[in-house]
Amino acid sequence: MANHSLLFSLALVIFFLCATLHAESSTTGFEIKNDLPKEYADVPLDILVKSDKLIDHQVLKVGKTLKVGVTQNAIYYVRAILGNEFASVHGFDPSRDAGHETVFWLVKEDGFYFSYDNASWKKDSPWNTE
Repeated sequence: MANHSLLFSLALVIFFLCATLHAESSTTGFEIKNDLPKEYADVPLDILVKSDKLIDHQVLKVGKTLKVGVTQNAIYYVRAILGNEFASVHGFDPSRDAGHETVFWLVKEDGFYFSYDNASWKKDSPWNTE
């Protein structure tokens, strides 16, 4: 009987370890795709991602995607500069995005678009000049 209890306890420990590792490895984040027309190939799209610290800063070429993993309880700020225009969005906001594995963003000529399914898009933020 003691062997069965020990075996059961060991199985429970292994189960909880595996569940914890799976939860930690679950990918939650957001993606920003430069969906500008090819005419913008020579116009740098400067993307800065911050939370409580700088997460990433890069020039995103037309057609390319930036993927950012997130901590579930933090807001991630995205600032974009395109020529003399700029925009900012919350790339990930737990009050809005909790329960979604990935938040998708498209950068277009008229601003940033947002989606949870990478198919249905809603305009979130226009480009600004001042």
